[in-house]
Amino acid sequence: MTSRKKYWLRCSRCLMRQELCLCANIPDIPLGTKLILVMNKREIKVPTNTGRLASLALPNSVILSRGVEDHPYDLAQHLPQDRPGILLYPADDAILLTPEWVAEHGPFHLVVPDGNWRQTSKMRRRDSVMATLPCVRLPPGPPSAYRVRKETKAEGLATIEAIARTLGILEGPSVQKALEELLDIMVTRTLASRGQGS
Repeated sequence: MTSRKKYWLRCSRCLMRQELCLCANIPDIPLGTKLILVMNKREIKVPTNTGRLASLALPNSVILSRGVEDHPYDLAQHLPQDRPGILLYPADDAILLTPEWVAEHGPFHLVVPDGNWRQTSKMRRRDSVMATLPCVRLPPGPPSAYRVRKETKAEGLATIEAIARTLGILEGPSVQKALEELLDIMVTRTLASRGQGS
């Protein structure tokens, strides 16, 4: 069994190895926007999953696990009725998310599918509530700063980066900055533990 599987050696909250624990660095960012993270079950206990890390920093968030047998979820139950939901997903018909569009149509709650490209496309097709939400996509931006896991698409981002950039548009640049700083700490510590420099 590799150390990656030895969960008892890891922080029970952030799942990093105890000597790399991020909990003291996780900010508390209360927002009007609720984040609903729909996570593939295979990602739940993966220490390098950044969606869960974003959720830890956002008290107005919830993680729903997709694919857990005998534990279905109802996305509609987690979407507050005070504002509409949008789905962060780069579908062909996705709306470009801009401050101008948000000012005209918002505010919103945010649903983010978390998994690889194949898993997230299945989520959207198979979740009847998710399938009804308008899709939004991010404007072009800098490449991913996440160097812990290999990205198969040039435009791909870590989940926390996608959430940070989206909330930067929905809530303001300070939210984006706080989440990106948290990711930077996580990446730096993880690479250092592997004997890799920045």
